[in-house]
Amino acid sequence: MIFDKQSLQIIDERCPEDKIFNCGKPTISYTLLSDDITKGKKPTQTPYKDREDEIKYSNGRLYAEKTNTLLDVFPYEDGIILDMRSETSDISSFGINLPFNFMGKLNGGGWENQFLFNSPYSKNGITYAYLKKPNGNNLVVAILSEADGWKMDYSPYSFGHYFINLKLLTSFDRAYGTRQREKHLRIAILPVSDFRNCLERLSRLYELPFIDYDLSGGRVGDKIALSVFGEIDCVLETYLGKERELDGLSHYTLKNEGETTLTPIKNGKKGAEVSVFAYKSLENLYKRSMDSVDLDVIKAYTDSNLCEHQCWASAMLRFLMKHKDMLSSEEIAVYEKKLLSLLDIITEQSEEKAIPRITIFNKPQNELLAYNVFKSRRVQELAHGITILLDAYLYFGDEKYLTYAKGGTMCLISGYQRDDGRIEIDWGNSKEDYSTVCSPMIPICDMANYLKDKSKELSNVFFESAAALAEHIYRRGLNFPTEGCKSSNAETEMEDGSISCTALSLLYYCKNVKREEKYVKKAKEILNIHKSWIIEAPICQMKGSTLRWWETQWEGDADGPAICAGHAWTIWRAEADYLYYELTGEAEHLIRAKNGFMTNLSKIQEDGTSYSIYNPDMINGGGFGDRAENVKFQIAPRFASIVDCGISRYVWIRINDTLLQ
Repeated sequence: MIFDKQSLQIIDERCPEDKIFNCGKPTISYTLLSDDITKGKKPTQTPYKDREDEIKYSNGRLYAEKTNTLLDVFPYEDGIILDMRSETSDISSFGINLPFNFMGKLNGGGWENQFLFNSPYSKNGITYAYLKKPNGNNLVVAILSEADGWKMDYSPYSFGHYFINLKLLTSFDRAYGTRQREKHLRIAILPVSDFRNCLERLSRLYELPFIDYDLSGGRVGDKIALSVFGEIDCVLETYLGKERELDGLSHYTLKNEGETTLTPIKNGKKGAEVSVFAYKSLENLYKRSMDSVDLDVIKAYTDSNLCEHQCWASAMLRFLMKHKDMLSSEEIAVYEKKLLSLLDIITEQSEEKAIPRITIFNKPQNELLAYNVFKSRRVQELAHGITILLDAYLYFGDEKYLTYAKGGTMCLISGYQRDDGRIEIDWGNSKEDYSTVCSPMIPICDMANYLKDKSKELSNVFFESAAALAEHIYRRGLNFPTEGCKSSNAETEMEDGSISCTALSLLYYCKNVKREEKYVKKAKEILNIHKSWIIEAPICQMKGSTLRWWETQWEGDADGPAICAGHAWTIWRAEADYLYYELTGEAEHLIRAKNGFMTNLSKIQEDGTSYSIYNPDMINGGGFGDRAENVKFQIAPRFASIVDCGISRYVWIRINDTLLQ
C-alpha cells in the first residue's frame, strides 16, 4: 500500500484503480473540553456533531493546525501505519476520520469494489475492523495504541442505511465518562485476502495469539475445531466468572450451557478472546424461550405488527404441535390463552375493533381487498399472518383460521402479484418490488402444499403463483430491490435481506415445490456474493450473522443505527444455506447454517428471555430524536436494556423446518 501525502489518499497496489477513501479525505476528529454535546439540537443518525481539523502536507510533514496534530505515515509489511499526536490540552474527543469507500457511496466504482464494515471487534485492548469487498480486495484496520475505540458515522439520509465514515478515537468525548488519555493514536491499515489472513496479520501485528473456529457452538458435549494464529501457551476458559487454563488445543469440547469465552495466552499475555454457546438440548432451549414470551413487553415496546413483532405466535404453535408432551396442563393453558388473544385480534370482524397492522380484515377496506391486513399495504405483514393462521388451524382445528389463511393468500396473489410474477406494492407515487421482502414465497408454497390433497383447484392457483414468483426472481438477476430508502445521495442499495431472501426464495421453491437446476445455480451465485454481508468475528452472536444496522432505530433500546448482530433476519441466510445443503450435500453450507442459527440462539438468556440484537457498536447513532437531551451518552451495552418477545422468536419458526425437523 502507498500513502500519497499530497492527496492524503491510499493506493492499494493490488487494485490501484479502486478507491480506498471516497467523499472526502482523512481529517482529525475532535471535540473541545468546553463543548457540551449533551445539550441542544443534534444531527440525525448520530448523537453529536464533532469538529474537524484539516490535515495538510507542508515542508515535508503532515500537520493539522487547529489541534496542533502531527501525523506520521510509514510502511509496515505491505500496509501502512499512521501515527498521530497532539499536545493541545483543551481537547476532549480526539481521533481520525477515515472516509472509506463504503458500499453505496456515489462514484465509488460499483458495489463490487466498495467496502462493507464487516467485522468490528474490541476486546482485551485489541480493536480492529475487517473491511470486506465483494471483489476480494479486503482491508483490516487496527488500533495499536491505548484508545477508547471506534465510532461509525451512519448516513443522515435513507434512515441511516449506509456507512459513510469510520472514526478511530483515542478518547471519546467526556460525556461518555471514559478517562482522558494522552492524545496519541497509532493505527495500521493492511491489505488482507480473507478473514483467516486477517487474523494471521493481526497476530503478527499485535504479537499476540488469535483464535477462530468452524462452529460457534452446539450441544453440550460437541467438539468444535479451533484455528490458532500465532504462538500459544494455553487457552483461558471463562464461564460465569470462573476461570481455568486449558492446554493449547485444536478442538474444544462444549461443557457449559450458555456462553463461554476462550482466550489464548502467550507469556502471560492475553490474546483475542472468542465466545461459544452451548445448550443441553434444542427442545429445552425452545421451551424456555416460549415460557418467557410476555405480551405486555410486545405491547409496551413495539407497534405489534404481524411481521416483526408477532413471530412468537407461530413459534409457540409449532412447539405445541411437536413438543406438547414437555408441557403440563397448566402450561398448555397459558400458551393457548396467549395465542387465542392474538388470534381473536387477527380475525376481528368489527371495523371499530380492528387494529391496524394486526387484524386481517375479511371485508374490502377502501382500495384494499378482503383479507388484507387492516390499514396496511406492507405485504410482509400479510405473509406472516398467513403463516400464523395456517399454524393455528393445524393446532386448534378451527376452520375459521383456515378460511382466513386461504383468504389472505388469495389477497396476496390477487392484490399484489403482477402478470410477470412479481409481488408489487403501488404506493400511489411509486411502485416497489416486494418479491423478496421477508420472503412471501414461504407462505405461498406452504399453503399450496397443505391444500394439494384437500382443495386441488385452489392449491394449483397457489402453485402457479409460486412458480411465477420464482421465475420473476430468477429473471431479475442480481437486482435486489427492498423496502423504500431510495436517495439521490447514494447508489442503489445492495440490501442484505433482499439478497439473502432472493436465494432463500429460489431454494425454498426448489425444496418444496419443484427442483429447477437453474434456480439452484442462481441461488449459489447469490450466496457467494452475499458472503461479504456475513460477519466473521468469532463471537457467538456475530459469527455467521448477516450485516444489518438500521433496525436498532426501532428495536432494542431504539438508539441506533448500530450494528444489530444476530438479528432475526439472519435466519433468511441460515435457512438458505441449510436448503442448499439439503439440495446439494455441500457441507460448507450446513456449517454456515448452524452458525447463522447460533447467532440467534446465543442471545437467549438462562431464564429464556432474549434480545432482538447484539450490538458491537460502542457509540450508537442516537435514534430518531433531534435533541441531544434525548440521547443516552453511554458506551453501548452489547445487549439492550429492553428484552424482546417478538422478532427474536423468528428463529424457532424456521428451525422447525431445518435443524429440528
